[in-house]
Amino acid sequence: MKLRAFAIVAALAVHGLASAAPADTPPAKNSPSSNPTNPTPDKSSPKGTSASDTSSSKTAESGAKLSDSEIRTIAHLHHVNQMEITLAKEAQRQGTAKVKDYASTLITDHQQADKDLTAFAKAHHLTTIPADKPTTDAERQDDKDTTQAMAHLKTLKGADFDKEYLNMMVSGHDKELTKIDVEISSASDPEFKSLLQNVKPMLQRHADQARDLLKNPQASADRPAAPHPASSSR
Repeated sequence: MKLRAFAIVAALAVHGLASAAPADTPPAKNSPSSNPTNPTPDKSSPKGTSASDTSSSKTAESGAKLSDSEIRTIAHLHHVNQMEITLAKEAQRQGTAKVKDYASTLITDHQQADKDLTAFAKAHHLTTIPADKPTTDAERQDDKDTTQAMAHLKTLKGADFDKEYLNMMVSGHDKELTKIDVEISSASDPEFKSLLQNVKPMLQRHADQARDLLKNPQASADRPAAPHPASSSR
């Protein structure tokens, strides 16, 4: 009997130890279930990126960057637009009625041209158009002559102003037409070339209108304006 009782007690003790063992065993390290708040990172995507980030980056690339020569051309066209607007505003103050009408057309056209030019530049990663700086002696002399002519123009009024201003418009626009023809012939990028081709008709129209007014000061400067083409983007 004593032996039987001892065997029963021993069996109960072993069963108790077996039941307690799992509670004392620590969870396996690096097990996903051991730390549910810190799941295993997904190694299928690069660190710090996602599919939506990549898509947004591609969308932002609306056009290729402009070359140095293209930037210089855009800077020059921007300068021309601003100068024409300034001179036209002077004509609205100092000129006769017909020249004032002509000047109003120039302001509208060059403001729109500059808006299109700026939009094109921004679409091609040029957020600020740089200043137009002369690079040759001929360009520096031309810059000086233009500044002097503008200063002299401000001293005139009425018919005298008209004649001086319209002569400046003919010579100035003819000069820009020659330059833009050279730029168009050398442009390698189709969209940049299209931008230049869209500017040329406006310059030609302004030169022709000024010639008409010089030949006949009473002639109307209100020729039908060609529609402004939408700004290009690459």
